[in-house]
Amino acid sequence: MSFFKKDMHIPQFKTLINALGQLLPMFKKFDKENITFIALLFLLSIFFLHNIISTTKIMNNIHHINDVAFISENLRQSLKHGELHLWTPYYYSGQPLYAQPEYYFLDLNFIYLLLFGDIYIAMNLAAITYFFLSGLGMYFLFLTFKDDKKGAFIAALLYMFNGYMHSFALNGNLNVLAGYSLIPFAFMFFVKALQSKNFAPNSILSGIFIALQLFAGGTLLVPYEMALFGVYSLFYLFGKRLSKSALKLFVVGIIIFSVSFGISAVKLLPGLEFMSLSNRSSGVSYQEYLGYPIEISNMLHVVVTNLVSIGMSASIGIMGFILLIFSLYNYRKRYVMFSLALLIFSILMAMKGPVAGLLFKLPVFSQLRHIERAIFLIALAAPILAGAGFAVFSEKMKRIIKIEKDAIMLSIIVLLILIELLLMQNFPQATEITSPKEIPINGYISKDAGKFRTINLALSTLVGATGYNYLAQLGISEIKGGSGIWFNEYLQYLSIAQQAAPARLWGMLNNKYVISDKELDIPGLRFIGKFQDCKDCTIWEAYGPYLYENLEFMPRAYIVDKSILIIGSSQNAQQIAYSLILNNNFDPKKSVIIQKGSIGSDKLERYNSVILSDAVGSDEISRLRNYADNGGILLPDIFKNKDSISESDIENMLKSLNGSFEEIEIHEYENNKATYNLNNKKGFLVLSERFSNFPGWEASGKGKKEILMANVITTAIFVGNDEKITLEYKPKSFKNGAIISSITIILIMLYFAFLYINIKSRGGKNKA
Repeated sequence: MSFFKKDMHIPQFKTLINALGQLLPMFKKFDKENITFIALLFLLSIFFLHNIISTTKIMNNIHHINDVAFISENLRQSLKHGELHLWTPYYYSGQPLYAQPEYYFLDLNFIYLLLFGDIYIAMNLAAITYFFLSGLGMYFLFLTFKDDKKGAFIAALLYMFNGYMHSFALNGNLNVLAGYSLIPFAFMFFVKALQSKNFAPNSILSGIFIALQLFAGGTLLVPYEMALFGVYSLFYLFGKRLSKSALKLFVVGIIIFSVSFGISAVKLLPGLEFMSLSNRSSGVSYQEYLGYPIEISNMLHVVVTNLVSIGMSASIGIMGFILLIFSLYNYRKRYVMFSLALLIFSILMAMKGPVAGLLFKLPVFSQLRHIERAIFLIALAAPILAGAGFAVFSEKMKRIIKIEKDAIMLSIIVLLILIELLLMQNFPQATEITSPKEIPINGYISKDAGKFRTINLALSTLVGATGYNYLAQLGISEIKGGSGIWFNEYLQYLSIAQQAAPARLWGMLNNKYVISDKELDIPGLRFIGKFQDCKDCTIWEAYGPYLYENLEFMPRAYIVDKSILIIGSSQNAQQIAYSLILNNNFDPKKSVIIQKGSIGSDKLERYNSVILSDAVGSDEISRLRNYADNGGILLPDIFKNKDSISESDIENMLKSLNGSFEEIEIHEYENNKATYNLNNKKGFLVLSERFSNFPGWEASGKGKKEILMANVITTAIFVGNDEKITLEYKPKSFKNGAIISSITIILIMLYFAFLYINIKSRGGKNKA
């Protein structure tokens, strides 16, 4: 029984299908065989990931699921308050959220969260859907090269079940999985754009899928996607009229770039700003770039089988590899030649050699870690080759074993592929979701209604988030965090803190509770108790069982009336600031350290001491002289012919700063806004937040206020006669990106509307 009856009158249905057929060639000849294969891909997705089809379970991997849960929780709060939270106070003592390239902004997690309101259900459904989409994308991509649905189905299976998918994309990295599933669609429309005379629609669609990839946080695979497009472009130009083909390629490239950049600008521009401030701004070391390059001796594992696990793999199995070998019978076919070249290039790229070395000199690649991830291109090329070899292998085998029907031969090969690949990859394991408050140590901490942060010493590295974002779900912030992009200045602070003065430096970050997997003997920490060991909670080594209170805990907001100003380059000023906060005579409750590049318009009389870390300009000399003449402490005192600062100078200066301290009430505290009640108090408002580290924050009271770098890594604002101080996060990069994205989307919608009207009108004329 057909779903659409012949006498069923659906207005414009045939016109719509006709338009889709012209806009999206994949809708042409959408016959029973296509539907059958697509249905099988969907059923296999459900079958393979059946463990997570549950409201109480989640994929048992902590690596990226932490981040996804964290973002989803922020998104849920955003939806609740009706405002997108661009900033998060929960990780790294506060930093931009959606600006992080690896974090999703708009993806299937977002859609499913809107529908179901549960972050874990959303993640599970997103993983299943992306898994299916990866097969669907490869299916249509193969059909773009060759009209062979059986070969396309083989290629789709191998793309879904190869080693790369399971060693990386499904290893808790849902953002990578999103990119992995969307790249075949983006590449397919790129190929179609170059194949067709009317290249604009396909070029736009390719750009849309790249934008969706960026929105989903799938940026990690973008450089390899660029390499994919580049290799195909060379093959496209080869053997053609160069001037004409190059012009078309250029126009197609411009359209794809403009669309992908334009749509994703709201995500991309903040991301570029974030990267420029991070550890990636100056690139990574060559060793970090190489990561764990593949070896020739390991090639069997990489391409054929990963039954013996040795690092990352893109293996397609023995049966898949046999089909790949048979594709060489069709080596004259351009798509076979291209796929072979792509496979070889991927191997050379992922190895420690001249190709990897050459790519390292390029801007984008110089910021990458772990070049072995380039075997993604093997994961894409090998299935295409295997699909191309299916018809040849099938015909030869039918003659040998006397099988006439293609369906039987296909079934045998598919069964062999699935048995082998499922044995190789194993089914993703699921674990029961634990409620945050079910973890005893969490339950204790959550009873504290104040504003504070925790630090987890069970996590051996400075970079790392606690399991499944449980603390953030309870509204509790952390000093550490989880992201592949971080800020060296902040990690340096955490490193120095852990080695030199943990309680004091953690306390200045509003740290109140310290979680550890072993007993601690750190001055300034009070032992609270040993809780239930939660190593069996399937949340990594995230929770205790030992809990300590930091007795040098500083409030989230307070005022001090004594201050030190350090003037000079950021590096020199930072060194001096560290020497001060590590000095036993420094008390953050008595004074605050302010760092500035120059005096600027600042009033020196606000400061009890001024330290010069560099030579000052002639225009600042007179102001410094006036400051010193009026009793201000100047170090070194250049007017007394001193050019250095002694330890005794520092100690005497710190002992003289015996100021007052008062905690400040937080009137309002949201992700993008914070308001503090001051009641006309005068001094420096010190905030254990990293507002000063990032552009976009604006402070106002009775007029606009300057946001200052305080105590090496936090924030201070000079206040006087202000009832309230309000800080708002309004990054220009997000605003400008939103404008560009909106304009681009409107233009694309108008274009396709015009195209649809044009197709409809032509259809009407033809009928007439």
